[in-house]
Amino acid sequence: LILTKPVGTGVLFNANRSGKLPYPELEAILSKVAGLNHKAIEIAMEFDVHACTDVTGFGILGHTLELARGSDVQINLMYEKLPFYPNALKMYQKGETTGSNKANRRLAEDAWEMTAHRSAEQQELLFDPQTSGGLLLAVPKSQADELVAQLKKAGVETAVRVGEVVTSDRPYIRVV
Repeated sequence: LILTKPVGTGVLFNANRSGKLPYPELEAILSKVAGLNHKAIEIAMEFDVHACTDVTGFGILGHTLELARGSDVQINLMYEKLPFYPNALKMYQKGETTGSNKANRRLAEDAWEMTAHRSAEQQELLFDPQTSGGLLLAVPKSQADELVAQLKKAGVETAVRVGEVVTSDRPYIRVV
């Protein structure tokens, strides 16, 4: 699985509204947030894309689960590889959240597990609803590194491999 944009816009926009994040710090990411996914999908279509979703309101975990359910597979999502916008974790640590995090967590209930200890705030990033989120692309493992390289060459510099699909008896997400 390849992700083309960082995660964390939900909490950052809320933190700006509540005065916890000064506008200049939010302004620093706005060009990435506002960037369209056109270039990324154009490049991805040159590969064997098995599934694709844009990460928006259900957060990275919700949209990953959507892929797992659509294909009846397990997805191992590599937490350490996930790109997060600067200050996103810090805002959760300061007590900021979004109106969607709890609902997003409920939607994934009994369909995911965390295999290593992560703080409550680190977990909240998985459920953070995105505004103009990136694409989550499923391609064959043999093509993943080349897709990331092509995306970066074309200016999608935050593209990164974040997970893998494995066979399973039910749709499930393991955050490893």
